[in-house]
Amino acid sequence: MDFFFHPVNEDKFKEEAVNHFVRTVVFDTSTGEVVTSFTRRVQKVWEQTCKNNIETDHRIKMLSGDHFQVYSWVTKSKIDFGLPGFMLKN
Repeated sequence: MDFFFHPVNEDKFKEEAVNHFVRTVVFDTSTGEVVTSFTRRVQKVWEQTCKNNIETDHRIKMLSGDHFQVYSWVTKSKIDFGLPGFMLKN
């Protein structure tokens, strides 16, 4: 499973998420389909890493295989479906 975040910087992601939402979309590279999508409201700064916080969500834990790409980004509302420009973290 590959994880991608926007913003890429861990501290910036956590800071921007507080009192906003984190939208997550899971893409199955073997079928070319979106498997699941969900939004979570963030009330406080995450103590865990972004990756650990997302991968321990029950909707992600039920997936198995290395053919999934998990994209998570900060949005200001539940109805904001804008997709940011993701890039690989160096």
